[in-house]
Amino acid sequence: MPVVFGMASSHAPSLFAESYEGWQRLWQRFSGETPQPPQVGDEGPEAVAGFVARTAANFATLRRELAAARPDVLIVLAGDQNEWFDEANLPNLMIYAGDDDIVGFHNFGSEDHEPRLLPWEHPDRFGVRLRVDRVLGDRLLDGLVRDGFDVAISRRVPVVADPKRTVPHALVRPLPLLMPALDIPIVPVMMKTVERSPAILNGERCLALGRAIERICRDVPQRVAMYGSGGMSHDPLGPRSGWVDEPLDRWFLDALTAGKPDRLSALYSFRSAATESGTGELRTWLPVAAAMDAVQPGIHATLVDYFVARKSTCGNGWVTWTADVPSLLEV
Repeated sequence: MPVVFGMASSHAPSLFAESYEGWQRLWQRFSGETPQPPQVGDEGPEAVAGFVARTAANFATLRRELAAARPDVLIVLAGDQNEWFDEANLPNLMIYAGDDDIVGFHNFGSEDHEPRLLPWEHPDRFGVRLRVDRVLGDRLLDGLVRDGFDVAISRRVPVVADPKRTVPHALVRPLPLLMPALDIPIVPVMMKTVERSPAILNGERCLALGRAIERICRDVPQRVAMYGSGGMSHDPLGPRSGWVDEPLDRWFLDALTAGKPDRLSALYSFRSAATESGTGELRTWLPVAAAMDAVQPGIHATLVDYFVARKSTCGNGWVTWTADVPSLLEV
């Protein structure tokens, strides 16, 4: 059946800290030696407390709407940062369709301690286990290849010696906030998002990917939801770390809330420092927008919230799409 629900959000590390001290530690780590914008001085304890409260409310909204959509499976569009892959192999697209669960660690509250807690040293507190829908994964692999996408296949989660390299944080960091019981099986569609290379999907191709996924899902019996994990503008540890490109973020969000995702087709079609690094994670939002537009042409995304937090080194956004199709809600 058609995709019934879509959502996308940022997953900056600071969004999972609940104290000013935790935000400070992360900001100092990711800003590096980069000169910071003057607005950083305005982000003291009171401002950070507001960011923390808004973050909790925004993820709660996505959680409620996801539960109301009653999906049987969640397709997650996510990037990888030297976790599943390394420089020896960086596919543009990969679908994990294996039998094993995905096991990793979240970081909620880990930075609120001094010294910080290392999640892999406290698996009882930070462990995450995600079930996978292999059948739908195989179906997507087959359908996307037929639609002209060369998709890499993964049948098992890699085993690595470094405990910091588990599975992509884009999966294990936000998903426990979206489904605390971790009871919805997922299909991870991993996208190359931040690698600085001309050999990477542009906006037009990302939109085409979303439309192809939606076409494939029409013929499956499950209620399918989609989630784009990452963004918005940010450049952690880079030359623009802390300098959020709010005009770019607002332009992107305006296109989604206007129901005009095709306005974003030129994104990533040219090399620009403004759209590389972490800002490349917006590639994960585009397939969700295109899929929902295919279900209901002109559908308007709902902007749950957006705020600029230089101390998260990121523009932070949350959006949802709910198709206004009665038959989808009644099934």
